[in-house]
Amino acid sequence: MSTMILWQICHKNELNNGDLTRYIVKLLRKRKIMTKQVARDLNIPVERARNWYYKDTGMTALDLLRMMQKYEFVREAVEKSLSLEE
Repeated sequence: MSTMILWQICHKNELNNGDLTRYIVKLLRKRKIMTKQVARDLNIPVERARNWYYKDTGMTALDLLRMMQKYEFVREAVEKSLSLEE
């Protein structure tokens, strides 16, 4: 196999920040957790939560870490996505 084909196979399932944020927002919406509750739970400004919840901007690593600490379902989803990449 050529190097280009191998690279495409290796990197095809790679998630970027936007994909991960959209997936987490989908999980939050499914559980009817809105921006004010997320902001309060994570101790972040509501505007920052609204940016990635509604405006499709990627969340910061700190937001992700806080979310993984607060919400078990987010931690499980991230761990599952990491185990699929191995």
